[in-house]
Amino acid sequence: MRLYILIAIVLFSNLSFAQYHGKVFIDDNENKKYEAQEEGIQGVLVSDGLNVLETNNNGDFELSGYEKTRFIFITVPTGYKLSDKHYLKIDDKLKTYNFGLIPDSSTAGDKIRLLQIADTETFIYGDWIANIRNYAANQNAGLIIHTGDICYEKGMEFHAAQVTSDLLQKQIFYGIGNHDLVKGGYGEEMFERLFGPAYYSFDAGPAHFIMTPMANGDYRPSYTVDQVIKWMRNDLAHVDKNKPVIVFNHDLPIYGGDFILKGKTESINLNQYNLKAWIYGHWHNSFVKKNAKSGVYAISSSGPNQGGIDNSAARFLSIEIDKDGVSNITPKYTYLNKHVVIASPSKSSLSFVKDGALYVSANIYDSELEIKDVKAIIYDAKGSEIAQKNLSANSDWNWSGNVPVKKKWNGQMLTVHLEVNFTNDESVIKKQAFQLRVKPSTIVTKDSWPELLGNAEHNHINQEVTDAPLNLAWINNTKGNVWKAAPIFAGDKVFVGTIDDATNAHCGVSAFDAKTGNLLWHYKTKNSVKNAISYHQDMILLTDAEGIAYAVKADNGELLWKKELGMDYLPGYVTGGVVYGGVYYAGFGKFLQAIEIATGKTLWKNKDWSSGESTPSSIIVAGDVLITGANWNSLFGQDIKTGKLLWKRNDEGLRFRSSTATFKDNKLFVTGLNTLFILDPKTGETIRMKETEFAFKVMAAPLVTDQLIIVPTAESGVVAFDKNTLALKWRRPTGEALVYSAPYTGPDSRKPVQTVESSVTRWNNKLLFGASDGFFYVLNEDDGDVLEKFNLGAPIFSEISVSGNTCFAADFGGNVYAFTAN
Repeated sequence: MRLYILIAIVLFSNLSFAQYHGKVFIDDNENKKYEAQEEGIQGVLVSDGLNVLETNNNGDFELSGYEKTRFIFITVPTGYKLSDKHYLKIDDKLKTYNFGLIPDSSTAGDKIRLLQIADTETFIYGDWIANIRNYAANQNAGLIIHTGDICYEKGMEFHAAQVTSDLLQKQIFYGIGNHDLVKGGYGEEMFERLFGPAYYSFDAGPAHFIMTPMANGDYRPSYTVDQVIKWMRNDLAHVDKNKPVIVFNHDLPIYGGDFILKGKTESINLNQYNLKAWIYGHWHNSFVKKNAKSGVYAISSSGPNQGGIDNSAARFLSIEIDKDGVSNITPKYTYLNKHVVIASPSKSSLSFVKDGALYVSANIYDSELEIKDVKAIIYDAKGSEIAQKNLSANSDWNWSGNVPVKKKWNGQMLTVHLEVNFTNDESVIKKQAFQLRVKPSTIVTKDSWPELLGNAEHNHINQEVTDAPLNLAWINNTKGNVWKAAPIFAGDKVFVGTIDDATNAHCGVSAFDAKTGNLLWHYKTKNSVKNAISYHQDMILLTDAEGIAYAVKADNGELLWKKELGMDYLPGYVTGGVVYGGVYYAGFGKFLQAIEIATGKTLWKNKDWSSGESTPSSIIVAGDVLITGANWNSLFGQDIKTGKLLWKRNDEGLRFRSSTATFKDNKLFVTGLNTLFILDPKTGETIRMKETEFAFKVMAAPLVTDQLIIVPTAESGVVAFDKNTLALKWRRPTGEALVYSAPYTGPDSRKPVQTVESSVTRWNNKLLFGASDGFFYVLNEDDGDVLEKFNLGAPIFSEISVSGNTCFAADFGGNVYAFTAN
């Protein structure tokens, strides 16, 4: 009897776990078929979804399979690309499972460049696809990785047909996101039909790459975390322990430094396998975090085709990998073609600066190319060259330099001739006429501007008389990018916060001399300073994207204290803090807190709400109420002294909100998706509201004057409503956005996308704001007519600050500007 049972078990095993044979070979004629004369490749990893083995010296393999085997797939080795696919679906008609490879120099060597795209969520062809294809070709990228949310049935069908290795002319590998788990026999059934297995690995350059699947999503997957961990352990057993390991996933399941994946019964510590980076998406934001202990990068990007949920600009990432892991990260913003703007000198040009040199600054960007060099040549009115200088790169947008020009040219008409050379040997020439001023602008500053929009209530209005036109007095660069941390002014200094959503090397806060524009100091923060900074009694208060609050001395940038607020979950922190009554209010959800500025001591911590995402709005003070918010959750009113939740609103579009509120006349003015609200700040109840045709999903706050409520929009420039009736009074269109930042906003063939992320500042009867088209606008308050505008050449997301006869602005390229009215 025992013998019969044993025979039955063996027969059953042979039926259940069939032998899968095949070969990995060099496809010499690239016909996707194995032919007898074609050479096999030894040592290539092959898997059935659980077991992993290496091909023999003839390139042959034999796998047993297991109960969940649906594919045989290979790990594409370094120096090769696929002639067809990296997987074959199990098919009774297939006698052998053969995989053809073609030599590929772009994936060979000790370095590799890969491009990451995430969360495209579209079924419509866009120029972003050409941007990625052409950048990959121009920069010799080896691979393109899509980390998921392709999105739903139509999106996956589109990408499988239009965003392929053949069309991109580079290997593309897809990961599965939560919205790619769709209705079917099991959640990943459609993904498998179009893109193959949900988890697999490949080699390129010096590294081993592993694609892991989203653990759950809209529909339940058939795989489990335990199953994936078992396969990962088998896969990594074949990898040299000195080889850097890079993991892709749609999400980051582990926020801390120990990358230990856990299932119900299985776990794996990836730090023991030389993990160097975890690359993901999901949150539609731009956030890079390097663990101080392990050195592992966690890298997230917003989508390449539309603005992020937190108003991050549309982009893809170019990531360079060497033997030590991530060596460089370059964000590439999409839809820009040889964009060149000379920000200085302009029609209201600079006078001589420092030892008879003219400061030339240009914002230059291309989505498909990198810049090799930039030269500025100055010509006189007769066309004779009088000076030239190679400019230096300050940021990913800005180039500048001091061009020697003699004083005898003061007051004369000159021309700056800019030559931009790209790495593919293409060139662009830009010319701009200007007149050197005989006398420099006189900067007269008066009151401080210590907060975003001037004060904690975000309702400050400067009453200086400003009938004179504006002139550019000075310009300097922070070396980082400026997102929403607008310039503030105090004590003859201008302070601005910077971001670096790549390597975190150029983030922090910088101080400039308000009279000259000279950089006085820079304090480096651990991560990007995304939003509002504050001044209080010779201190600058700020919080970075990892939820670390800082107090630094305003006079020299010395750190007074820093405090980890307790952020231990995604996404990154993008909300702006505020100072009121000697207390700094910062944080989000369960780490929102009141901090005594003098000591850094926490006075209270929020205990009443925690869900949702950090919103790029700023915290404001409305009497005794602190106004905060969470995207996907609510607008909140909390007791400013205790933090107790007084009310919340998540109806009428207030749940999905990027905008900052304004407190004026004991009322709260705020926008939802397309609705303007006037609320009672003590109760949150609606006093009045108006549903409009405009999308208000921008980071700006309404400006409230005696007669008007002036509101920036995502697609229609700036609009003004009657304060009493809420009737539309005027609208001011802007140009097409240079980059797309408003959530889910991208190019629209039907109409221009006129995004304004900057709140409007009132300067007597003039309105000042920057727009995503790269222009700084000055409007007439009564009718919205344009009085002046200046082409700065980079998006302006932050607000304009004002003191005396001077206003200060900052663009995304990192330039800080002083304009004077005199």
